[in-house]
Amino acid sequence: MQIRCTQKLLKELFISKNQLAEIENTDTLLGNWYANIFTLDRRKTIIFMNERTLLSFIIYGIRKDNIKNFPVVFVNGIERVLTMEGVKQDIIDKILQQHSTIFFTKTHSNSLRGNMNDLVNMYKHIVLYDGGLKHTDLFDVIAQVNRTPQRNIGWRNSVDAMFDILGKTMQ
Repeated sequence: MQIRCTQKLLKELFISKNQLAEIENTDTLLGNWYANIFTLDRRKTIIFMNERTLLSFIIYGIRKDNIKNFPVVFVNGIERVLTMEGVKQDIIDKILQQHSTIFFTKTHSNSLRGNMNDLVNMYKHIVLYDGGLKHTDLFDVIAQVNRTPQRNIGWRNSVDAMFDILGKTMQ
């Protein structure tokens, strides 16, 4: 499984070009993920977006001590968002097992980078509209963003797209 990071995030992670893996397709259930770092309510925040479903989540308040554990933070985030969306634990376990080996690559799709930037703007707008993170339930914001119809997935929302993929594996 690959995390396809923006240059800005790779710099923050201190990952050089010669440490990057070759870009490859994956056979995991949900596919690879894109990641970027941005500022939300004056704190560093990482967005993760699935390339097949555009399912996303953010990790707020990134510091040097927790960015060192980036793969753990990522896997914990996947587990939380899947649990939050009602995915059965056996499917979550299967997905997490597929994410036990993580490679870093650079982003390679302008379209997906554009989707990720749109999602960043959506997260920022919702949080600022609610008066900042002090007045916002982050899980509600993530759920709201993941239920917003997306043109690149046929005007479905990310949660429905995810269950379409996962539903085929559960049959």
